[in-house]
Amino acid sequence: MKRLLLAIFTIASFSNLAAQEYRIVKGGVTDSLPIPSGTSDTYALYAPTNYSAEQKWPVVFVFDPKGRGATTANLFRVAAENQKYLIASSNINLTSKPIDSIIQTATAMMNSVLNSFPVDPGMVYTAGLGEGAQVGSALPLIYKQMAGVMAIGNSFVNPNYLDRNNPYMFIGIAGDKDYMVYEIENYLRFYDNQDFTTDVYYFDGKEDEWPNPSVITNAMSGFTLEAIKNGKRTKEEDFIQKLYEDEIAYVETLRRTRNYYAASEKLDRMEEKYERFGYEDEIKERKKAIKKTDGFKSQRRDFREATSFEKQQQAEYEYLLINDIMTSNFQNIGWWAYQVDELEKLKENSNEAKSNMAYRLLGYLDFVSKKEFDNIVKSNASIDTKIFISVLRTAINKEDPEAYFKIISLASNDGDYETALLYLEDLLKTGYSDMESLYNIDGALDLQFSPEYNKIVKQYLGESKFFDDKVE
Repeated sequence: MKRLLLAIFTIASFSNLAAQEYRIVKGGVTDSLPIPSGTSDTYALYAPTNYSAEQKWPVVFVFDPKGRGATTANLFRVAAENQKYLIASSNINLTSKPIDSIIQTATAMMNSVLNSFPVDPGMVYTAGLGEGAQVGSALPLIYKQMAGVMAIGNSFVNPNYLDRNNPYMFIGIAGDKDYMVYEIENYLRFYDNQDFTTDVYYFDGKEDEWPNPSVITNAMSGFTLEAIKNGKRTKEEDFIQKLYEDEIAYVETLRRTRNYYAASEKLDRMEEKYERFGYEDEIKERKKAIKKTDGFKSQRRDFREATSFEKQQQAEYEYLLINDIMTSNFQNIGWWAYQVDELEKLKENSNEAKSNMAYRLLGYLDFVSKKEFDNIVKSNASIDTKIFISVLRTAINKEDPEAYFKIISLASNDGDYETALLYLEDLLKTGYSDMESLYNIDGALDLQFSPEYNKIVKQYLGESKFFDDKVE
């Protein structure tokens, strides 16, 4: 992705397009607004109830990987209404298009909004999830006045192209169960070292999940308070107090649910966030009270122990995985399946730190094995290596149909119909039901016409494509 992004930065730019008139809903989402990019792509726009074209507005450009513009805009609705933002949420499906096309369309979308609505050019922000976070965090390299980036579960940065003369605020957000949490923290350390303003938020969620609106609202207040500090927004004491009280209410929820360590960490971040607004002493007193609570020290110890073990385990998993792939060690497949089973059990542990760690390690194993699978099946690796990584994928992620398809394809091509039929049945046992795809597996045409193949399909799906009248 990085290589492609750098290739298009020389051609993507913002221009003064002719402004267009749109009829929009105040206090609601207006969907399917066209992006003038020569495609059929659109975006959704949320405007606060007191929206007026007579004043300049801050705007957040939001990128969801699946292009769920209206749905995602509604996640930002409370924050946008209370803190007075426009929300322009892309309907671009980021998983179905090449990155150069995505960046060009995203640039056209920003151009359209900037020229069609009364946007304050000094208060332009992006927010995104996963691939959307990568797109959103790349756009400051094009739009030099960017005021802030909210990256959820992923990000993009190239130190060689970062403009230190035009700093922006970077807000990282990660789910407690997301294996990318440590990568987000690495991005935060990078921006901290560049003297960019940063903030971080955690929520109870996994990879590829949006946080709930309350987390988004608290995170958005970081943009708002930073704009007030920089003189871009008016300093209104009642408004700032309301933002503060909303965040304190979240801290109180954590405390009442006995998440003392999480509450303490949240107050640590609030201390810097509300610096210069007169709440420092109150925050310090709240921190002292929480640290004296029974349970705080044990939660902190559990968190630190789980984090230390997890990082060691990640390194060990990656080393052993690469070693097994290089040797095509089929004897170790059972060991990997055992690791997955043990982590699945650990997810149910009453110790939250250990449970979250299990979710993250499973996500990490899935990510690393999928990356190796994608690379190997496209390479000139031996058939043994390709079958091994495919079998390994089914041990780590039992519901990944691609791995089963690859085994069926490779085994059929090699004349090993017994293995192909075994993995066909294993796939169907997972609940897979797309019959058409079962008859479009490369290299398995002869097998797909066989009575044995169709008998298994009929057994699980109730019908088969060929010999349906003969298969019992």
